[in-house]
Amino acid sequence: MKKRWIAAAITTAITVGAGYYFSTKDSNTLSLPLITAEIGTIEKQAIAVGQIVPAHSVQIKSQIEGIVGEIFHHVGEEVKAGTPLIKIRPNPTPQRLTQAITELMSSQAQLESSKQKLANLERLVKNQVIPKNYGDYIQAKADVRQNNANLQQKQQNLDLIRSGESSVGESKLTSTIVAPITGTVLSLNVEVGEPIISTESSQSATQMMSLANMNDMIFKGSVSEHDAAQLHVGMPVTMTLAPYPEIEITGVLSKVAVQSEKLNSAQETTTTAQRSFDNGFQVEVNKIQFPEGLTIRSGFSATAQITLKKADKITTIPERALQFTDNNPEVLIPDESEQGFHTAPVKLGLSDGINVEVLSGLEQGEEIVDFSMMGAAPNA
Repeated sequence: MKKRWIAAAITTAITVGAGYYFSTKDSNTLSLPLITAEIGTIEKQAIAVGQIVPAHSVQIKSQIEGIVGEIFHHVGEEVKAGTPLIKIRPNPTPQRLTQAITELMSSQAQLESSKQKLANLERLVKNQVIPKNYGDYIQAKADVRQNNANLQQKQQNLDLIRSGESSVGESKLTSTIVAPITGTVLSLNVEVGEPIISTESSQSATQMMSLANMNDMIFKGSVSEHDAAQLHVGMPVTMTLAPYPEIEITGVLSKVAVQSEKLNSAQETTTTAQRSFDNGFQVEVNKIQFPEGLTIRSGFSATAQITLKKADKITTIPERALQFTDNNPEVLIPDESEQGFHTAPVKLGLSDGINVEVLSGLEQGEEIVDFSMMGAAPNA
């Protein structure tokens, strides 16, 4: 009876030990994080960050100095070319006004003198004292015409200084600034009564207003120099706007700058190694297809994705599953060995930074071990 109990105990111990061994082995095998190679699409993209702005905009400045008298249109209003925008009221200094009046009086005196001289010579011609082709007589007639033109010019100048209105022949000079293009008022930078500087001044002229055609919008941004080398006009672009992150908008790359925006801009550092080299190249996107009913404003922040390369229906795996030996990519293939896997070399293709194309060494549907979940690199 005692022998039977001993035999039963031994049999039970063997059974429990074998079960524990195989269950431990299976659990170790099953605990490996596995990934399946799948068929997918990989795109390599250049990212440009910038804004949506009008393709054509103009700044409104005055050709005469003065004070803002009237403002006929404000921000957001649409205007047609030739529509009055701002009226400038001249505000000359006493010295300038006095000078203009003095110049006018001087011109009047010169004209009267030249007319008197011409009248004297005409009497001599009439009495046949001198011929009609006499030099002084011809010059006197020219002086009268010249002085008369000078008088008109001085009078027009005085009118402009006083009222901002004058006429030259059939042309009318006015201090009212009109819209040079048809568009929308983007900004208004002056108020009634504010003094302005004209374009004739040696100082920077006052920008009073800006206009733009809001029906023709483009994207302006910049890309890194690494991506700029692969860009060319005509490439398709997908964009997202900051106010509408869920909406994808398409366009066409229309411009890639030849000159970078920043050339080796060094920061305030003491060594060359600490200097920052940030070369960005400006790009433009036109033919933007905005969804109907979408409100677009100038200056919306936008991100443009430009497809550089694309591979369809290829075998892909996450980049995190790779390990490298002497810069050679490898994957871990699960097996029945003690450690549960072995390494296998693979040849890689296009990558988008997350997934990578496998050209050889792995087929669709094969399982590999997720190396990123394994901690330190294993010894194959």
